[in-house]
Amino acid sequence: MAREKRLLEGAAAVLSPGHDEYWSPEQRAHFTAARDAGTNIAFLGANCCFRRIRLEPSELGPERTVVCYKTSYAQDPGHERGHPATTDFRSAPGADPESTLLGVIYDGYPVDAPYVVTHPSHWLFEGTGVKAGDRFPHLVGVEYDKVNTGFPTPRPIEILAHSPVVCEGRPSHQDTAYYTVPSGAGVFATGTMRWVEALDATGDGSSGANHGLDARAGALTTRVTENLLRAFAAGPAGRTHPARDNVETVYGP
Repeated sequence: MAREKRLLEGAAAVLSPGHDEYWSPEQRAHFTAARDAGTNIAFLGANCCFRRIRLEPSELGPERTVVCYKTSYAQDPGHERGHPATTDFRSAPGADPESTLLGVIYDGYPVDAPYVVTHPSHWLFEGTGVKAGDRFPHLVGVEYDKVNTGFPTPRPIEILAHSPVVCEGRPSHQDTAYYTVPSGAGVFATGTMRWVEALDATGDGSSGANHGLDARAGALTTRVTENLLRAFAAGPAGRTHPARDNVETVYGP
């Protein structure tokens, strides 16, 4: 994706299914351009697009080495030669928080908490039978994202689930969110790393498999994902499913 922008051109949707943490500026620019041309994007994990990287050649060929100095970016010889700092996207120099693309932003690790539905009438919950306040144990973990308007946040954005968490003693929330842009593209972010894992969940969770996720979590994530894929495959989702901002309803003015 970093090398070949054409791979996204004309796509109805593109999916990031897991712990997709390390991105180059080129990859991010290509995803953003695709969104702004009408391509839907779904982030099914958490902690996505967090670290800014550079791709360099190795003995295996071009662009085979991931370079990321994180907080020690000043020691990066490439940075000294004028390349962007290989630090977190939200950090200086050249801060560009991941929330401008994801809608949500990474908030912490580790957590293990119930997923709490707050917007059950949303079209993505169609057919799930959920009600406001329904809880799905262990579905939030082990890293999570939230809507935080202290960072640049696309609007309108809808929060579907708003789950209390405590991360290293700090109270916070996990959010699942959906926003739309003028091109008509819709962008969905689960805000939890366990979403895809939950698709396989069965039983009552007592076996401890899949971090204790149970069949209820499996059914929920499966149906929401089916709703998402059908809508995103049909074209720019914002044209038929525009986001209706509810941030103040959830977080207050």
